[in-house]
Amino acid sequence: MAEDDRVKQACAYLRLLLLRPGEYRSRWTHTVPAMDGVRLPAPGARTAPGRDAESSRIDYPAVAAVLRGGEPGPWHISVDTVHRALTGVELSRETLERFIDAFGFTNRHANRLREVLRGTAATRVITGDAVRPTELYRAGGQPGYETLALHEVHTLGPDGRPAEHQTIQVIRSTTDRLESYPYRFDTNELTVDVTRGGQVGRHVYRVSDSLYAVDILLTRPLARGESSLMQYHTTFFYHSQPAAEFRRGLARPTRDVSIWVTFHPQRLPARVWAASWDGLDQGRILEREQVDLDEQRSVHRRFDVVERAIVGFLWEWS
Repeated sequence: MAEDDRVKQACAYLRLLLLRPGEYRSRWTHTVPAMDGVRLPAPGARTAPGRDAESSRIDYPAVAAVLRGGEPGPWHISVDTVHRALTGVELSRETLERFIDAFGFTNRHANRLREVLRGTAATRVITGDAVRPTELYRAGGQPGYETLALHEVHTLGPDGRPAEHQTIQVIRSTTDRLESYPYRFDTNELTVDVTRGGQVGRHVYRVSDSLYAVDILLTRPLARGESSLMQYHTTFFYHSQPAAEFRRGLARPTRDVSIWVTFHPQRLPARVWAASWDGLDQGRILEREQVDLDEQRSVHRRFDVVERAIVGFLWEWS
């Protein structure tokens, strides 16, 4: 990966982590900086939850104040350095380590940031700029694969928006040479991290008015009848509140399908239903059954076989 792309990818992931509701964001939204001769309020500390215009902004002096840790010392990082780091212009390894230390990033997030800055092909940060107008649609034919097993865990954050998604999937090639698998999603602000079975392609494209996709390039091409285990992790950032539901569409027969949806303790639903729909976009609910949260604040359904169906969960907030 070229150095310029590595820096932009790491900067985009760092910005995404600081914008997502949670501990990292709260560190700078509750800081009122006084540095570089400028005193600015932290907008997140005075803004009602759910304000989309504010949720995509970062107060650079506030972030710089967190990095400084309230002391001048050797780690006096200017607002300009923070701005350049969070807008994809420049990010040194030393500055990244200061972000990791000051914000207390988890080992998983810290290691992923380091790997992205080094130029890993296993993780791809996807932003709105990645979708090029000339690639809005890609001609499709037969998919060239079938899914033998699919297990998904969908996790919601404290604001009720999708935060993370984990997928374990076994696919089998139905063509002579299968080189990639198209991973689809309904937002263009996320990271995709493939931990087994391949690496993330560089190009993001649209497959419909509401769906985007990126190809997962398989570790090796599969001949007809060969199978592969894939495991990938997605981190989301939604600028606006999506519908209170999670849907999974499966056109071809798929055995052993399991879906979990886990809610955050700060935002629990009033009621949850297991449901099926007649379409992904503006689909009509065909049937639904109320279900209860378990001790892990999750709901779960397993299906022996799913074919030409859209299944999942929907809920109402308290």
